[in-house]
Amino acid sequence: MDAFLSGIPQLRRPAALIASCCALVLLATVLLLPRAPPAAPEQLASAAAAVRLDARVERRSGNEVLWQLPATTTPPRAAVFVAPGCTIRATDFFDASPGCPRCAGLPEERRFTREALRRGYAVLAVSSRAECWSLDTGDGSELAAVESIIEWWVKEKHPNQLAGLPLVGIGASSGGYFLSALAARVRFSSIAIMIAEGVFATMEEIPARYPPALFVQMPKDGERAREVAASMGKLRGSRVSVREIQCGEFAVSTQFLAARIPGLTLAVADGLVDVLRRKGFVDEKGFLKNDGRSTPWKKAAEEAKILPEEFRLERHVTEELNLAYAYHEFTSLKNGEIFEWFESHMDHKS
Repeated sequence: MDAFLSGIPQLRRPAALIASCCALVLLATVLLLPRAPPAAPEQLASAAAAVRLDARVERRSGNEVLWQLPATTTPPRAAVFVAPGCTIRATDFFDASPGCPRCAGLPEERRFTREALRRGYAVLAVSSRAECWSLDTGDGSELAAVESIIEWWVKEKHPNQLAGLPLVGIGASSGGYFLSALAARVRFSSIAIMIAEGVFATMEEIPARYPPALFVQMPKDGERAREVAASMGKLRGSRVSVREIQCGEFAVSTQFLAARIPGLTLAVADGLVDVLRRKGFVDEKGFLKNDGRSTPWKKAAEEAKILPEEFRLERHVTEELNLAYAYHEFTSLKNGEIFEWFESHMDHKS
């Protein structure tokens, strides 16, 4: 500072000091502001808003099967298989529509589906038979059933549109374990394993020509982060291309909730954020103190009388709170990087 002042005339030094202090205060203020959620690329693409979700539904081999192809004006460029996590259904990846009136359209799942369709991917989502996926093997297993479902969908249901196209896969939590096992028997160009380390620790050796694997994880879950690192090391040792995307926590805001949950008004979103603050569910910067699943936000919101009658968005709000806490949740905030991974490995020969 002395060197800085020596080059300034005596009369101007107080003004220079004030200006320097103001700049430092401004910088500190910016650095201490709560982190905003990372912008999702599809939020910036106007074309995504035009994508209408309208799934077709069937049941095969005891599994509920939902799918949708891109708009007929553009032939599909690839197909993506989706394995949901425990308690999440294939119906959560699509909005309610004439073809699927039971569809729930959870915020993160529907955003993934919309982005896939916008990019020209045909989407196939399959529900597990039970609450979570089974990893049993054999003719009647879910692994065998889903392998058969994918083959039926590509070769029988839509052979003209899908045969010969690259097939990619994404699975979250239980669905991530399932996908990592399925990729040993189904020919994927690449896969994305979300909030799971996969079943690689149980494999004596990685199957030949295993597809490139992207791990999307939330490092707040330290134990899982270590297991993901071990899985990545084992795959690299077998010369399988791998990459990791980490998802961090961020402050909850009115704008975030209202923008990501269809049907949630700004007024209700603002009331929810206010309840979170008044009840001490968030810290002074707006970061959740606990996972959304263990935060009694709905009871507090009902007591504050901010929820409309017949409020049906409890799962949707909880999911976004889980996402902000960043411990264990499906995320579409990394859609851009996930699809870049898929598209950079379309030439991979499984």
